[in-house]
Amino acid sequence: MIRLRSQFSLFASLSQRSVIQGSLYVSVAGLLAWLLGRMLVSPSSALAASLVLIGLCLLFTLKHPLEGLLLAIILYPFFRFFYLSVSVGESVPDIDLGRLVVAMTFALTLARGATRQRPLLRPTAVEAVMVLAVIGLGISAVRGAPVTTSLKLLLDWHVIPYVIYYVVKNMTTDQKALHRVLWAVAFIGAYNGLYGIYTQTTGHILFLPEEGLGNSLLWYSKSLRLMRGLLNSPHVFGLVFSLAIPVDFYLLIKGQTLHKKLLVALFLALALGGLFFTYKRTAWIATMGSFLVIQFFFPRFRRLFLVLFVVVGGFLALYWDQLSDSAVVTERVDRKTDSLNGRTQLWDAAIAAWQQAPILGYGRGQYRNNNGLIESHYLSTLVNAGLVGFVPFISVFILLLWSGFRLHRARAPALFVEPDLAAIFLGVVVAYLISLYTVVMNNMFPHILLFLLAGAVVGSQEGILNQPSTR
Repeated sequence: MIRLRSQFSLFASLSQRSVIQGSLYVSVAGLLAWLLGRMLVSPSSALAASLVLIGLCLLFTLKHPLEGLLLAIILYPFFRFFYLSVSVGESVPDIDLGRLVVAMTFALTLARGATRQRPLLRPTAVEAVMVLAVIGLGISAVRGAPVTTSLKLLLDWHVIPYVIYYVVKNMTTDQKALHRVLWAVAFIGAYNGLYGIYTQTTGHILFLPEEGLGNSLLWYSKSLRLMRGLLNSPHVFGLVFSLAIPVDFYLLIKGQTLHKKLLVALFLALALGGLFFTYKRTAWIATMGSFLVIQFFFPRFRRLFLVLFVVVGGFLALYWDQLSDSAVVTERVDRKTDSLNGRTQLWDAAIAAWQQAPILGYGRGQYRNNNGLIESHYLSTLVNAGLVGFVPFISVFILLLWSGFRLHRARAPALFVEPDLAAIFLGVVVAYLISLYTVVMNNMFPHILLFLLAGAVVGSQEGILNQPSTR
């Protein structure tokens, strides 16, 4: 009886505490709702909406760091349109959801390592070279014109993707986390593909910036539109598709249920359709380059690739007369192929200029302000940052390719990334490297996607790869 009374009193105490806590939560929620309502009818309504939405996403990230980071990356193209970014001035980077989530997940990763909740993976040569790249490119940025813009680009194009690599490599601890990353990339390719197909077939450009497109071109030729809007330019769309399509093939081949295979097949169709409608020759070549690499290391993909190659080849042979007269071939494929649309002359001039300042370069933006465009990410880096920035910059990708190759060959029970996915990763890196050959990739989104995949696939396995038994 005494025991029953003590249990009843304990239950009553807990119930009373729950009521108090519930009342407190309701009161706080009501107060916040009232404050939000007041702000939404004030001149600061846009700021209020941004703070609330960003705050909710940060709370979700605090509870689920990897999922919060993936959500921020998925939403990245929409930051400007759905109150997920706060502008604080022209010379200062916007406070957007992506930057805040990356900073939060990085801090959480370090905090968990410091408190031994989740031991940090040891830094490897990849991180060391990333640090050297940031230093070398940072020297170029502080010598750039204007300095604030150069530092912002350094943050967006290099620092944030490198930090994402480190965070994701430490947060991808099993196959479940790995597959979340893969599905996020596949979804990104799908919704951008749907957007691109809609925009190109209807001519209706959605998600335009507030300032519009300005003097941006809207047509490749009299018949072919440029893909504009959400990611702004066709070369950015093209690289996103080139990164997502190999992942789609992997998920399709490895899918274990019919509904998953059908969903991935839809994602793949949308990404392939979007890739075609970019009319971007480099993106087409980059994707085919990734296929050629993957088929050497992934037998099941090789069989699928050969079947597709025969089917597409037969279709082209049967309908070549009609296809050769189409606008895609006459106005795009065959246009200015001898000089790569005038790029070779720009490259010759850039190489000649780099030879005048081979070690430190000219500083970001200095060459362009005086001489014009370069149209190659590699040559732009070489001219702007010299060998001090270019060598570590390119070494990052060499080390990632080497890690992917080692992972494909490695066999150890602790590895949760299989050799076939390592093959897909090799193809993804090759597609990325080809795409940067003919354009300056001036949007951080593709850089983020590549290092997201790199952290999940090879970064998460480096500690195991460095053990002698896995070599």
